[in-house]
Amino acid sequence: MTMLQEQAIQMIRDMSDDNVGFLIEVIQRLIPKKTYTSVIYPSQRPDEKMQAFKELVATRNEVKKYLPDDFDPDAELEVARREKYGSID
Repeated sequence: MTMLQEQAIQMIRDMSDDNVGFLIEVIQRLIPKKTYTSVIYPSQRPDEKMQAFKELVATRNEVKKYLPDDFDPDAELEVARREKYGSID
């Protein structure tokens, strides 16, 4: 470890938890997300995230099978809002 790194570690040790949290936010903005995510969350590989996304899309497509062909989510939402809140007209 270089002298500069040791000095940085000592400075962080002397900080309050609030300031360390702020420092982490700053570091996350400076370092590309791909880099610090793999350091902070080594168990979450990009492949795992992509697999979760693919499962979500597959589930969404599966649920669509049970909806009528003419299903309009915006119209359903409007009807539900009218039932719950009434009309403001």
